[in-house]
Amino acid sequence: MKYIDLINLCFFLTFFNKISGQNQPIFCPNASWEQLATPFAGAGITGTKPQDIFITTNNTIYIPNRSTNLIIVTTPYLVPIKIITVNSTDISSVFVTEDNNIYYSFTLNSKYGIGRISSNFSNDNLVFETCSACYDIFIDIDDNIYCSIASAHQVTRRSLKNELDPVQVIAGIGINGSTSYMLSSPNGIVVDTNFDLYIADCFNDRIQLFKLNQFNGITVAGNTALFPTIDLDRPTAVILDRNKYLFIVDSGNQRVVGSNQYGFRCIVGCGGQYVPAPYRLYGPQSLSVDRSGNLFVIDLVLDRIQKFTLISNSCSKFRRKKVRYRSVIPS
Repeated sequence: MKYIDLINLCFFLTFFNKISGQNQPIFCPNASWEQLATPFAGAGITGTKPQDIFITTNNTIYIPNRSTNLIIVTTPYLVPIKIITVNSTDISSVFVTEDNNIYYSFTLNSKYGIGRISSNFSNDNLVFETCSACYDIFIDIDDNIYCSIASAHQVTRRSLKNELDPVQVIAGIGINGSTSYMLSSPNGIVVDTNFDLYIADCFNDRIQLFKLNQFNGITVAGNTALFPTIDLDRPTAVILDRNKYLFIVDSGNQRVVGSNQYGFRCIVGCGGQYVPAPYRLYGPQSLSVDRSGNLFVIDLVLDRIQKFTLISNSCSKFRRKKVRYRSVIPS
């Protein structure tokens, strides 16, 4: 194998967990982003039908190119760092740990699996084979790796600490369905520090939360939620901010939506068809955030990555004012 580099008081750059290299900022309730996207990268970088992007806390960007079997390593200014050639016929997802090891899901002929590239790019090893292709992968704070298998309607987990540990099914029963314990084409996944699993349950138009060791999911976004949230159409990705508020790629509605203590709202893609073509979303698939809070969205239909710049993130209007009390006791 061959191997060819506005923050304000409210915006704290905090890590997702001890192993993840992802950015996980705190966004204020009134945080806002430019509604006209800045085209970041085209098909020459992403290949055709791009699916994933990963940005680390040091602002290194990893883009799996599904057409050329490359992982492009670059910066927010598209300054090339490395081009990694992978022995695969399809790289669908990538995850980079805090120690800069690169994990990726791949297809090679009729085999599926997860590989690992060392931080110095010198070794590429098979972690384990999977029964079907992983749409998305995620690694939690205890070195467990998760795989969402859209075709099998389930999410699996395996420990990276012990190669003898078996693969466990932790969500879904392998049959397409919409009950609380079933999934329909699970796409993006994220696991918080309590080991709670959030799944973009694509064809059920919902985000499902599976708490640790629970096989019945809770709908936290979508029109089947117990309490009103927001209608979704084929969600494909979900991430969390530091306060565990959701950011969801609502693919069928061509937008990204988010939650805060006041409920759900549209974040970007809110103008729909009225936004000029170069600056809008067409079939968004996944989402990542850089150190400055800018959003990078994979735009599958037009084979590109769209960048939405953070323009406001001040919490001052939400801070409680100090009140001075005057004495009413006569002197």
